[in-house]
Amino acid sequence: MNAASLRQPGGLDRPELAELEEPRAPGRGEVTVRIRASSTNYHDYLIVSGKAPIADKLIPLMDGAGDVIAVEEGVSGYRVGDRVISTFFPEWVDGEPPNLFGRQIFASVPGDGVDGYARQYVTAQASAFAPAPKGFSYAESASLVCARVTAWRALTIEAHVKAGDGDFTDLIWINTRSTEREYPF
Repeated sequence: MNAASLRQPGGLDRPELAELEEPRAPGRGEVTVRIRASSTNYHDYLIVSGKAPIADKLIPLMDGAGDVIAVEEGVSGYRVGDRVISTFFPEWVDGEPPNLFGRQIFASVPGDGVDGYARQYVTAQASAFAPAPKGFSYAESASLVCARVTAWRALTIEAHVKAGDGDFTDLIWINTRSTEREYPF
């Protein structure tokens, strides 16, 4: 399988094409996803350019979209063939945001603390993915990952908007895993 990786200390001239072994079979609670598209954002720029510390041979890019190709026992809500997008904080499934500071905040963020989506396949906990919005291409879906967290933070943390507050209720979906409704944007 092909992947891009970074050598320490990073730098825009440092990404390398790497040939990796095929992904391992998923374990309990895990899925394997074929990555069809990745996108970049400012956070990825900070990682790739070396402006943030990285592990040697880190696979960059936090935003990814693809198809579930294998599902293991203990996973509900996903079947082979489902279209998914990556999540920014795979270990934060619901409730209050984790009380983390400094580098701890990004320890489980793909493309930062752990390998990201500049690769063809990934096996990870099912919580590392969310259903892709219906009607979106892979590239469009991949571009939502960091953007949705940024929008969620602006609304809920900075503006203190909560579900039921005026016209913002349909925007709160950006941090959920619900596909009960198709969203037009």
